[in-house]
Amino acid sequence: MTHASKRKRGQGRKSNPKRVRPRLNEKTHSKLIISGPPFLPNTHDNLVIQQLRTTPVGELAVDGFLRDTPQAVPALREALCKVYFKAAKARESSKATKGQLRHAKSALSRLTLTLENLAKVSPDGRDGLRMLLEGPPLDDKKGEREQNELASACWKIRMDVAKAGLALQSAIKTEEKKNPKAGERRKRLRTLVDALADWWQSAGGSLASTVDANRRDGGPAVVHRRRGRFLTLAGALFCKVDVFKETEVVAAVTNVHEKRLARTKSDAKD
Repeated sequence: MTHASKRKRGQGRKSNPKRVRPRLNEKTHSKLIISGPPFLPNTHDNLVIQQLRTTPVGELAVDGFLRDTPQAVPALREALCKVYFKAAKARESSKATKGQLRHAKSALSRLTLTLENLAKVSPDGRDGLRMLLEGPPLDDKKGEREQNELASACWKIRMDVAKAGLALQSAIKTEEKKNPKAGERRKRLRTLVDALADWWQSAGGSLASTVDANRRDGGPAVVHRRRGRFLTLAGALFCKVDVFKETEVVAAVTNVHEKRLARTKSDAKD
């Protein structure tokens, strides 16, 4: 009698392929942008910088701007990060609104009133400098002008409030010295386009765009679209990586270009 040969363990059964977790080799890792901590007060600024520094090369719209030279993408992205830092700095240093100054001055007047009321808590009757220089009064035989716990606490609080008041007064004076600029306060997109334009022109680029439009007799031309290298980069950055609409970006780029062109013509006349 012939016996069937024993089947070895695992023989005749198909084993499921093992799932191997891919590892980043040096070549793949070199395509990533090194990440950095967020520094800016605006959340959208930080999100854009995080994308520029962590997204693999080739996955952002701005990367297509250097399609022929992908090795230059990391440098481009870092330059765009600096654009965001510069724009944030410009907004931070811009002159405060009239409403901000009004509220700050109102707070300063209330701090002054607070200092006066805290001074009245002390039964001594002298100002703080005299109390420090002269010490306890020599003619207080009955102890009516001694400092109690409440007066001592209010004295310490008064010192803290005085420091805050001086700091606020200095901040207001510094703000009032800034030269006011005509027009509405520049918002985030305008500062970003200005910063991008500064970088672009420093590299020899032009802000000019080609306008596709139809002329009309007796009326303004109908603009269908604008085309240009700077506008393409601005759209890829501010529309695809950031959160702005295409119409907003086109309007901001056009505005910045026209203002700079007018300024150049005015300087040439002078």
